[in-house]
Amino acid sequence: MSPMWSPEGRKQNARELRQIADKVLRYRQLCDRFASYFQPESDNARQLRQIRGKLEDLRGRALDREKRLAKGVVKIGVVGLEKQGKSAFLSAWLKSEKLLPSEAERCTWSTTVIEPGEPGQFAATVTYYNEVDFKARIQSYFDALEPGSVERWHGLNQAEVLRLKASFKAREGYDVDDPDRAGRREQTALAELVEISAGLSEIKARLGRPPEKITASSLDALAEQIRPYIALKDTKNGNRPYPGVRAVKIVTVTIPVEGAMPGVELMDLPGIDAPSDKARRDTEDALANEVDVTIFVKDITRPSLVRNEIELLRMAQTADRSISLKDRIFVVLTKVDLFDHADENGNWHWSLAARNFREQGVDRIFPYSKVWVHQGVDAEHPVARQLMDFFGTTTPVNGLDKLKDAVERYLSTDVEALDRKVTQAITSEFGEVEALLRGVLVTVKDGLSDREFDRRAEQVFDLHYEHIQSGEDPTGLLPEIRKRMSAFMDFEMSDHQRSARAERADVRIDQIRSDLLARLTPEEAEAKRRQMPSPGLMNETAVEIEMRKQMRERVASRIAGLGEDFRNTARESVERMLHEMFIEAGYEGGRLEVLLPAGKALIERIDALGRSGHVSESVVRYQNQEMAKADVAFEVLSRYFARQIVDILDATDPYDREIREREMRGLEQFFGMGIADKAQATATGAATTASGVIGSVKAKLGFGEERPDGNGAAGAAPAPAQAPAIGGFPTVGAAMPAPKQVQAQPSAAAPAGSTKPPQTNPGAAAQAQAQTGHVRDWSKMLSRVRVDVERICDFLEALAKHPRGLQKYHEEAVRTVHDSWLDREGEQSLRRWVRSECARIWPHKFAAIEAEKDRARADIEALEELFGGSPAPQKAGA
Repeated sequence: MSPMWSPEGRKQNARELRQIADKVLRYRQLCDRFASYFQPESDNARQLRQIRGKLEDLRGRALDREKRLAKGVVKIGVVGLEKQGKSAFLSAWLKSEKLLPSEAERCTWSTTVIEPGEPGQFAATVTYYNEVDFKARIQSYFDALEPGSVERWHGLNQAEVLRLKASFKAREGYDVDDPDRAGRREQTALAELVEISAGLSEIKARLGRPPEKITASSLDALAEQIRPYIALKDTKNGNRPYPGVRAVKIVTVTIPVEGAMPGVELMDLPGIDAPSDKARRDTEDALANEVDVTIFVKDITRPSLVRNEIELLRMAQTADRSISLKDRIFVVLTKVDLFDHADENGNWHWSLAARNFREQGVDRIFPYSKVWVHQGVDAEHPVARQLMDFFGTTTPVNGLDKLKDAVERYLSTDVEALDRKVTQAITSEFGEVEALLRGVLVTVKDGLSDREFDRRAEQVFDLHYEHIQSGEDPTGLLPEIRKRMSAFMDFEMSDHQRSARAERADVRIDQIRSDLLARLTPEEAEAKRRQMPSPGLMNETAVEIEMRKQMRERVASRIAGLGEDFRNTARESVERMLHEMFIEAGYEGGRLEVLLPAGKALIERIDALGRSGHVSESVVRYQNQEMAKADVAFEVLSRYFARQIVDILDATDPYDREIREREMRGLEQFFGMGIADKAQATATGAATTASGVIGSVKAKLGFGEERPDGNGAAGAAPAPAQAPAIGGFPTVGAAMPAPKQVQAQPSAAAPAGSTKPPQTNPGAAAQAQAQTGHVRDWSKMLSRVRVDVERICDFLEALAKHPRGLQKYHEEAVRTVHDSWLDREGEQSLRRWVRSECARIWPHKFAAIEAEKDRARADIEALEELFGGSPAPQKAGA
């Protein structure tokens, strides 16, 4: 025979189960974490989810048993529907009709626990609800009338009840106390709220009160004292409600129990079919956390199992999944003496009820009669003879003794055997799951190597850098850079920006024109002559050579300055373009700016990055080279045109003039100003036709409109009708519009071909006459030089404005830098650079991957440690 259970033995089993449950919990947590490292549809994730389910089920069963064994006692719960005779059955068991209240109507509110005590010991302990638990227990009453109104329970009174009734009628369209339309649940809820409101002050006073001890000299005296804490109404005194009884949670009674085993407790649980969920929740809690053995009480007047009774059986089964229900349930069929004949089909009620329970897998069934327990068995009753056959005895039985004997045998033998069986089964199953998890770990470790996390980092990078979906615009940092730089280039190469750069050049060229023309005065010519070694012998040609030399030096510096202007505007444009790329373009909070060192100008910061060598073979260096090329291009351009134009100014020899004239025409034609030849006019008077051609070409180039008189823009100097003789260079008029009128220049010579003589300074002329004795006429020489200067300024204007001039080099420099970033080679280099620094651009994304990798390593080590002394795994990817 198996040894009888003992409190210490149960507690030891509970400790073993707790250790297993804790270990299973750790395994389950690690399975959850490992599964999160993989895609949900992957094989690894699927296997881990399967193992996790096994672990969860195993842990649930281990805890179901552990919390029962840890108490060190065996609790027998008496359950059933309302008015099935549960309290009367327990009173008969305890041989005390008065101990537990039993009335024709629903009377039990509190759960009652009976503990065996010493002879002569009659005591009880009353435990009260706290406010939170009480509100949860009465919530269904309020929800039946107005969902969510339980929060108002503190102010429950007659007015509040009327408000709840009005709310119910407004929602449902009829009164809650209308017996023809309202349901039983709603009507009972209203009645309960009315009674609660009547005794609310007493209920509030008891909620949260410490347990209350009651003692008595006899069982009957104790029954009278505890009745107000168990029953809802005082049936002996006008059926008035007991004040404050609804604040009672549980009443624990300690009395002598005949034949009781130490450590065995009986629990009288409320019927689960009560109108509110209070009784249901009390019973569910007790079955889930307290009850080891269940006694199901069934009234045979309704032999069929109703829905609530089947639900109660399922509740008892799921409450403790470690032991099957048939191994821990007893069924008591009450009131078997009420029927002394079979029904119309020849079936006896108690026999039908017993058969219905057997169909549910229950075989411990005990028909019983309370009347026969107290008054003795009626041997002439046909059911009495049937019970003798049912129990296999030759003497009449009331059923209760047979139940007590069966429960005693169960406590003596089955409890310890079941405890041991459950513990061994859980331990064995845990070993199987652990072995299965060991096998899966091998695959998991391979799936969590450094290579795997590098692959994931690459996927995250691709998603953030350039994520392309079919039929949708690409997303990511690179598409954003492309979009912004494309928009910038469209803006930078627009007519508006070209006009803005041209206006900027106009200001500079106006300054150059004004400065150069201001130097072409008779006073300057006289000063040049006087500075020569033999001033008196110097003729007009010699002075002209000196004047041209001065102009040459000035023009050379001005052209270099103009090139420097365009180089600076190009660098400004590149700065703005890179601002769009590094500062404005971003995705998921990431920008390229974070890769740059601290500094002032953006180009300087990028130059510093390239010089420091932080980015190997990066587009930063490529860009720096292209920017240097752009700088050199402007410098070479400036010097080339400076030399060409200086040579033209310096040409006084007729042969040199002819050569320089051809060079000048070549420059003009290079810039699309092929008007030099067309401007040539014969001495026969073709000037009108020539000027018409000039105006047409100018209009097409945007340098002025045709005039009825054949001239171009207002203020343009007309081309000479015939090439002048020696010293008359250039042979044609200006290839561009004449310079704007120079204001406030009283000493400037008149434009070439003008009928108005140049203005002179009378005082200076008088001084020169006093020194030389006569006044030289420098007007022709100054006019020749002025024509050259005007033409050079016109040419500079074309150089700055024309699409193939400095505008072209500006745009080529910007486009070159743009292409250095976004052509095929540039994008590949940019991708390598951003990939190498992606953790700095999106720190939260890639730090999460690194942290996940570290967690995975730690989780693998923790799992192997749980396996029991397994050697630490190699670092993933080592």
